[in-house]
Amino acid sequence: MIKKQISYKNGLYLVSTPIGNLQDISLRAIEILKKSKLILCENRLHCLKLLNKYDIKKKLISIHDYNEKEVFEKIFSDLNDSLVCLITDSGSPLISDPGYRLVNCCIKKNIYVTSIPGASAVIASLQLSGMPSNKFTFNGFIPKKLQQAKDLLISTKNNSETQIFFSSSHRLKQNIDLIQKIYGNRKMAVLKELTKINEEAVRTDVGDMLERINQKKFTVRGEFVIILSGDEGGGVAEINSDILKILSILLKKFSLTDAVRIVHKLTGLSKKELYERALSEKNNDP
Repeated sequence: MIKKQISYKNGLYLVSTPIGNLQDISLRAIEILKKSKLILCENRLHCLKLLNKYDIKKKLISIHDYNEKEVFEKIFSDLNDSLVCLITDSGSPLISDPGYRLVNCCIKKNIYVTSIPGASAVIASLQLSGMPSNKFTFNGFIPKKLQQAKDLLISTKNNSETQIFFSSSHRLKQNIDLIQKIYGNRKMAVLKELTKINEEAVRTDVGDMLERINQKKFTVRGEFVIILSGDEGGGVAEINSDILKILSILLKKFSLTDAVRIVHKLTGLSKKELYERALSEKNNDP
């Protein structure tokens, strides 16, 4: 019986790779990588571990957040007449990794783009966390700068859906300290070494997690996924006097809609509740 040859369109293929265990890759992903003319990757040495395992020898081009448009110009003709793959160090391309700008450049030039799906640290962690998975928000890495980290956590703390964050090892304790100050003692899952022999999932609360780290009962190494339970109050918190003062100040400089949007972004409070209070404040102004 003659096996039918599959024909693939020329263009950009976003190929998901393993997040730890090198066997977690699809047959289709291996086939596409073998058929490609070149492979875009973050770290060449890291990429070669996977390619060597499956005997794939291709030209590699490094891609990072700061050179995506430059890379697009360099490979423009290749994208039109061959298969070009984009992979990340682990998991799905573009998810807290480079590729967004490259994909947009391709879309603007009507270059074919498709996804070869596979492993995702976000989904694997959510499955293992024991948290509700019908609704969730992925927030990427908690920012390095303290104020930006505070802004992100404040804007998400009153949301009712499960919250997912990435964290590096050297900022894990600092990030959980900040979570405790802003979120309080929320239910939490911290996961590391996903799909590897030393995979670990700690399902606890914020206070206990900090205690484990402080008492060195939890090894802080590698990259982590932090998952927090949603606000059981349904996302509507009390609009206190401090927030009313902020609203009042903003209403003097911005429209009612813009003032509500700014406070909602900072606090995560219900837009409907904020709008009603802002309207009341505006009507009561002399």
